[in-house]
Formats: sequence, C-alpha cells, structure tokens
Amino acid sequence: MRKIKLSAKTFNIIRVVALVVAAGVLIYASYSLTDSYLGYKEDEAKYAAINKMFEQKETGGSNAGGLSYSSKTTKWKWNYKAMRKYNNESVGYIKLDGTRIQYPIVAHNDNIFYLYHGSDKVSNNAGAIFVDYRCEGLEGEICVVYGHNMLDGSMFSDLMKYKKTKFCRNHQVFDIYIGNHHYKYYVFSSFSARKTNEHVYKFGFRKEKDFAKWIKFAKKESNFKYKHGTPTTKDKVLMLSTCADDYGTRELVCLYRGEEVVD
Repeated sequence: MRKIKLSAKTFNIIRVVALVVAAGVLIYASYSLTDSYLGYKEDEAKYAAINKMFEQKETGGSNAGGLSYSSKTTKWKWNYKAMRKYNNESVGYIKLDGTRIQYPIVAHNDNIFYLYHGSDKVSNNAGAIFVDYRCEGLEGEICVVYGHNMLDGSMFSDLMKYKKTKFCRNHQVFDIYIGNHHYKYYVFSSFSARKTNEHVYKFGFRKEKDFAKWIKFAKKESNFKYKHGTPTTKDKVLMLSTCADDYGTRELVCLYRGEEVVD
C-alpha cells in the first residue's frame, strides 16, 4: 500500500485543529459539570428550605433542687396546609430515616411534567417525587410513586441501596404523610425488574384475587425477607420506582400501610 507523506505545514495544521477540538470538548465538559454541580446545590438548598417549613421550636422546662431549667428543642411536624400553599398539586410527603429521602409527593395529570419540574413546578432535571396519574392516588389499593436516581444521591437514588442486605435490614419502615395524616409504611419487597414487565406495574385491580396474586408475586421476587410480613388485599400498597440503568431496568421497593401516628 502506498504511504501518504504529510508536509510539516499540513501536520501542524492538523495538530492545531485537534488541539482546538480537544480544548472545546474539555471546556464543554467542564461547563456541564459545573452547571450540574450548581443545579445539585440549588436543589439541595431548595429542599432544605421546604424541610424547614415543618420545623417547630418547642420550649421545655424542669425543676430540680430548687433550680428551674428551660430548654428549646426543634421538632419536625407535618403541615399539609403549608405544603398545599407551596404547591397545590402536593398530595403528601415521604421520609426514610438515615437517608436523603425526605421529599414532598406531588401529582399531575400526566407522567411527564414532574420528570422535568421540581416540587415547586420550576423546570428542573432532577424532577420531583410523583404519583403515576393512572393510579387512584395515595389512598388507592396500589399506588406507584416515581423518582429519579440522581448521580449526587438525591431523589430516589437511595432506593438502589436496597440491593444490599445490611441496608434492607436497617431500613424497613417509611414515614408517609397523606393529607393531614401520618402513617408508618412497612417494606415487604424489594427487587429489580424491566419496565416492560407486565406483571410488575399495576395501577389497580378489577378483582381482589388479582391483587392477591400480585402481592404474592412481589413477595416472591424480593431479594430480602422483611420482618413485617406480607400485606393483605385490605391494605394500602405503595410501589416506589426508580431507574437502575439506561436500559429499562427499574429498582422497586414495595410498602404497605401500617398504623397511623398521632403527632
């Protein structure tokens, strides 16, 4: 094969062009990373501000040895009215102790809006924690709740940790606030599945036996045996869903409603 020889001038031109392209790629990548970082920090501050909406200072006192003492503590107390004022599409709140899952739950008339808008309805790539519009809401027999798996560990990223036995063992109870009520929700199953799996995503059941069949399926799929047992068809079930990869795999955590908490 005949070899093509480049002149020194041509070689230098090619080298300069390559350097310019490389520099452009580097600048764009740096800009994207900086923009993403700033976006993450902005989201973090936004949700911290929402959390402060529910912090109430309480003053306590005691009398010992003739001396009086007073102290102030901060208590987190759900306020549905305040949440609805912040966003009239708010339907509840979800918390999992020891994780970053502490967010409002919102609902829209499609599954697109809150993929790209935060819980304040402002455009945001992190989206929000939202209910599938095809469900009957948080009071339905089964309700699917979505959240992004963000690289900074926010939103529903912590659901990915349910792949690990130790995390499953230590995180079996969620606090879910619905309307003016506070409930304990117990995890009974966690597993990975394809989004196209017709046995997984359900938005209601025509017959009670179909619901029972789904509960049995979800329980069987679980990668961990949870201590709070299995729900019945009389229980309210939540299925939390987040993307595990870019190829259609989802990480799912299934909960059922337990007792109501009087705060």
